[in-house]
Amino acid sequence: MDVPEYNQGRTVADVPERTWADGERTKLRPNSIWADDRYVDITQKEVDEAKERVNKRNAARGIVTDTALHVHTYDRTYEAPDKKIPLYP
Repeated sequence: MDVPEYNQGRTVADVPERTWADGERTKLRPNSIWADDRYVDITQKEVDEAKERVNKRNAARGIVTDTALHVHTYDRTYEAPDKKIPLYP
């Protein structure tokens, strides 16, 4: 990973009145979304191909995904049925 031009010769020591939190990743500006450049060489074509592979694998397993929501529905098949307890015994 190389240091971008705006950070050449700069360190956290250059920040006045710094705290420990000033050195955290949320306060520093990396070159990419990932601070360690793990996905820097991946193209959009590769992302689309990976999504297609996942969709084919899920279809083969019978998994239906709703692309509108990213929430997994709760499967209540193993939940105990409601017990009808009378309000006034």
